[in-house]
Amino acid sequence: MALVPIKAPLRTCVFICESCSRTLRARRNPHFRISNPPRTSTPFSTTSPLRTSRPLRPQQATFTAHRTSNARTQHRPPRRDYATNPTISSLRHEKPLNIAPLHHRRLISLSGADAPKFLQGLITNNVDPGVLSPFYAAFLDARGRVLWDVFIWPQTTPGEAWGCYIEVDGGELEALLRHLKKHKLRSKINLRTLDADEVKVWADWAGVTMHMDLPAGNLAFLTDPRAPFLGTRFLLSGPGSENLPELDEECRVQGTGRQYQVWRYINGVPEGPAEIPREIALPMESNIDLSGGIDFRKGCYVGQELTIRTKHTGVVRKRILPVQLYHTGEELEEDGLPRYDPAWTGEVDIGADIKELNGEGEIKKGRAAGKLLAGIGNVGLALCRLEMMTSWRVSAEGGSWKPGVEFGLQGKDGVNGDGRLVRVKAIVPPWLRVREKEIWEKGRSQHG
Repeated sequence: MALVPIKAPLRTCVFICESCSRTLRARRNPHFRISNPPRTSTPFSTTSPLRTSRPLRPQQATFTAHRTSNARTQHRPPRRDYATNPTISSLRHEKPLNIAPLHHRRLISLSGADAPKFLQGLITNNVDPGVLSPFYAAFLDARGRVLWDVFIWPQTTPGEAWGCYIEVDGGELEALLRHLKKHKLRSKINLRTLDADEVKVWADWAGVTMHMDLPAGNLAFLTDPRAPFLGTRFLLSGPGSENLPELDEECRVQGTGRQYQVWRYINGVPEGPAEIPREIALPMESNIDLSGGIDFRKGCYVGQELTIRTKHTGVVRKRILPVQLYHTGEELEEDGLPRYDPAWTGEVDIGADIKELNGEGEIKKGRAAGKLLAGIGNVGLALCRLEMMTSWRVSAEGGSWKPGVEFGLQGKDGVNGDGRLVRVKAIVPPWLRVREKEIWEKGRSQHG
């Protein structure tokens, strides 16, 4: 088997067999389409100088390059261990890969000698200057209500003081900046808002960027901790984003990544003040605890008292869940997450109360079982009373849920709606139950 050198587009010269070389040249054709790149790496022998991988299935077509260990690469820090590593340039002409810029998210730069201590007293998660990995957190008010859900992106240059970017909803940028300045006092910190084109937040909900080299403008990379299948999030400086694959028409028109919103709703992940109402929502009801956004072992911070007291009681009766909207007569799957149907017709009022239906399919009077927070088509998010709308038991006394019970809300009247009753099915994602048990089971055993 003859070996031939291949130099581009990889960073170092590598060798592959003639058969693989012919395949690689064919796949570099700009008309070749990549579909569903593999998400996991293939183990390889550490004793062989040539890394080999198993044949890929047709629907997982991508090129595989085998690196050799040499003196030029030994001094580099270890990279992610993937057997496949397509580059941005090889994907530029392919079909959309579920990557979108989140124009509705903005950044505030925080730096200075006192920056870690300052931020530690304001957010729900732990700020460790020695850990440079991005993380999810929230700002609370003195009553323990959520002000903003945020991502913290450490951006520290060796030899300089710790600093970070605070990612928040764009409509709340100035409000958060005023909040930070109010608590600044004598702290030695610097605050600055970043222009929308200076650094952009991107989302990839197909996991494609885990297998590629991001452009030179890549500043940070994070596997989204809020749900197992939510994908990745990353920051790119303005010029660096020019080499990313083109988005589909829907993402370009909507600007905020409408498909990304649908994917969040399907997985039951709220984001921003529209879905986590400012000064109203509680962090546990908004699943911030299950999203890795609260460190229950850290010291004092604004809003900690109510948060810790709720943790000690071991009971959270309401949570934000994904919901499926449907009309009478439509078939639903018994299990699984909501299914998005772009052709579904129906209009509902965001913020409407969800109530139980009687035997005739009419809305009962009495206390609401939930509240619709957001929706696109037939999928959405709702704040649900768990023991009324689901089989999930969170207290010893249990709730009123029974198999076969249905819930609904009144549809919109007028031009965009026919006023028909819209039925609502709340769904508890399996991962949410698992995380809730891991975090809360110990507290219940101690205090229940």
